[in-house]
Amino acid sequence: MYDGKQVLRLETKYKAKDLYNIGIEMNERKGTGNYDKERSKFNVNYVSLNERNLYQEVKQTLKNRNIDYLNKPSTNLLNGVTFTSGNEFFESLGMKFVNSDRVYKTGNKKGQIIKTPVITSNKDIPQAVTYFFDSCMDFLKEQVGEENILLAQIHYDEDTPHLQAYFLPIVNEVNRKCYVRDDKGNVVKEEVKNKSGNTTIVPKLLRDDKGKIVYEKVKGKFLNNDQFWKDRGGKNSYAKMQDSFNKFINARGFKLDRGNIGSNKEHLTKLEFQIEENKAELEELNKEKENTLKIIESSKTSLIKANKEINKEVLNPLKRKIGGYKDEDIKKIVDYSKNLEQINILQQSEIENKDITINKLSMENESFKNNEDIKRKNNIIKEQKNTIKEQKKEINRLNDLVDILNNNIDNLKEKFEIEIDKWKKRFKKLCNAIDKLLGKKPNEYVEDYEELADSINYGYYDKNKENEKDKDDFYIDM
Repeated sequence: MYDGKQVLRLETKYKAKDLYNIGIEMNERKGTGNYDKERSKFNVNYVSLNERNLYQEVKQTLKNRNIDYLNKPSTNLLNGVTFTSGNEFFESLGMKFVNSDRVYKTGNKKGQIIKTPVITSNKDIPQAVTYFFDSCMDFLKEQVGEENILLAQIHYDEDTPHLQAYFLPIVNEVNRKCYVRDDKGNVVKEEVKNKSGNTTIVPKLLRDDKGKIVYEKVKGKFLNNDQFWKDRGGKNSYAKMQDSFNKFINARGFKLDRGNIGSNKEHLTKLEFQIEENKAELEELNKEKENTLKIIESSKTSLIKANKEINKEVLNPLKRKIGGYKDEDIKKIVDYSKNLEQINILQQSEIENKDITINKLSMENESFKNNEDIKRKNNIIKEQKNTIKEQKKEINRLNDLVDILNNNIDNLKEKFEIEIDKWKKRFKKLCNAIDKLLGKKPNEYVEDYEELADSINYGYYDKNKENEKDKDDFYIDM
């Protein structure tokens, strides 16, 4: 009998632009989760940052360990992994939960009340739960190498306890492209047209008799995400890791269900789950709003009708004298009219509150859309955007504020771009001056100038030595 289902989520495409938001969420607890600040102090750090942010941690680690990699915006620098299970599993280990004021909007638990952990001191975290996460951490070290894990934490401040970690996909061997060389061993260059139609000079690739690029195996230390997962089974790597984890964790004494073996089903990331929940909540709010509007219309009709009756029967002396009614009857009619008006005001206030909530959810989803990490979910975002557009005629109270913020962002962006362009020109001017002073050809990469500066500063620069190292030749096709 199993106590719950294992949950092992993987995200393998974190680039340099994603690292800032990851660091903010992990260390400042700001992001897409439902964070309880009262429980944040009970979170556990397995691995903490040594540098001031996650980006600097990645760059410094790669430099200190002499790990070779493609220094491009498209390079996948980090992988992320989450270990957890359902609340019923943690309850079986002795952890207590209470009902929140929220319900699941989507998934198998749709309509069920969301439970949250009861943690007021470290004594409320059972030893069995700590042992479970320690075991998950041991498994991760075994799979990816302890030295490659840059950040790892247990989070007790969200709806479900979980271990969240980030690691470098390091390999010891890569396939590197081979190039045509002349009799002296120098790489032959050729002219080619790039995507813009401009002609550029690049090293000539070595090809076999069938026209395919020739590769050679090179040993060393490399950050190469594609090769990392190829070494673990390629397309089957995810399923293999799930199998390995199930055997590992159950061997530690736990009872977790692996799920459907061979299934291609993927767990939603936290961000994708939040989008689905927001979408469902928007739909519910819109339905509630429609029902409330109908009630308001009905109230208005009743109010108008009551007012007509009052005007007709009570206030018109030609039809009937005021003395023909009891004071008590008149008071009831007037009170009824006032009550209808109060109901109308209260329900209109309720509509306004729903408008604000809808607008907030809409803004959150727009924010999610701008995250490059989930562009592959554009269809979901587009559907939500269309829903939001239908509400724009009624929900426009915050538009002025949004316009002001957007204008400020555009102004700041323009200033930053001007400043960046200014420093780029300065840097290029300095590089040209260095090249001219040393009588050398321009370097291709920025880091080459950093190495050149170090060699000059520390006195080991050799003007006659040629560096034929080409960093842009890894085989990364999946």
